[in-house]
Amino acid sequence: MSNKEIWKGNEAMSESAIRAGCRFFAGYPITPQTTITEYLSWRLDEVDGTFIQAESELSAINMVVGGTIAGSRSMTATSGPGLSLMTETLSVMAGGRIPAVIVDVQRGGAGTGNLQGAQSDYNIVTKSLGHGGLKGLVYGPSTVQELCDIMYESFELAEKYRVPVIILSDASLGQMMEAVELKEFQELPADMYERDYVLGGEQTRKKVVFDTPIVGPYKTLAENIEDAYKKYYEVYQSWDDNEVRAEEYEMEDAEYVIAAWGIAARIAKSAIRKMRQAGIKVGMIRPISLVPFPNKVFAALDKDKIKGVLTVEMSIPPLFHHDVKAALNQNIPTDTYLHAGGVLAQDVEIEDKIKEMMEGK
Repeated sequence: MSNKEIWKGNEAMSESAIRAGCRFFAGYPITPQTTITEYLSWRLDEVDGTFIQAESELSAINMVVGGTIAGSRSMTATSGPGLSLMTETLSVMAGGRIPAVIVDVQRGGAGTGNLQGAQSDYNIVTKSLGHGGLKGLVYGPSTVQELCDIMYESFELAEKYRVPVIILSDASLGQMMEAVELKEFQELPADMYERDYVLGGEQTRKKVVFDTPIVGPYKTLAENIEDAYKKYYEVYQSWDDNEVRAEEYEMEDAEYVIAAWGIAARIAKSAIRKMRQAGIKVGMIRPISLVPFPNKVFAALDKDKIKGVLTVEMSIPPLFHHDVKAALNQNIPTDTYLHAGGVLAQDVEIEDKIKEMMEGK
């Protein structure tokens, strides 16, 4: 018998965070993320956790740093304008190896933009977490179930690699209602208060100063930073072997390939099903992990078999497309189908774009 229940995306992801051991949340309401903050405002109290409605996103992300180094699994959630305010502290977290989970429920447009879903925050989290060029793990779910599953794993991944984990959702996915199966409550690791990024105090009194890998004795600051960056780079390279996630959909005999992630990939699947019924051999590669990016999956496409790759994304100018193109054999033709500002992709338009590629347009 199935244990599935109908949940809204934001709330399902929030409950998964609780079950994964999140016991500290600081956030500032911003549509379309606000229902995460609302849900956790009462739910954390039921599990003896701590909820703080901060006065700004800048305050919220710094409180999350405090939550982590006090020994709690900590998270925040925001949307594009709030994410911009958080970037300086995201850089601090990446440099200081401070694990936490950050949810970005994307909305359309620059500045305050609008409230509809988009994918235009791609570069701000995949290329560098703030200034300094350092990274975290980044995921782009496309279903409510996937939101739950990725959230459930994210705290363990953050602690394993000592990095921030970013979950890129969007307004459509956050408000969507689907049947999901939630996992059981995780048992928290026994050594949560003994980890070297946790301050001493009542629990252990082992540390009184928070050390970061960037600061150390006997070397210049520049040498310390370079040594730390070399270690970080080794960690990032290990992700290519251990943490890449991608779905290959209808790829066995595909002649044309759609590259898409998140909500855009969900819409693209509908187009693929229709084209398959019409005898058009189309498949899709859907990156689930955006950092690390599934470069090898795209690089493995056979230039003698694949006639073209269409990137579908909700961003103008394209962002994700450049990573796809860089990974592909350069002899494979590429094109883009783009929307922005909160305008959703349409399966009929995706079909038309593939047909144009088939006609050589």
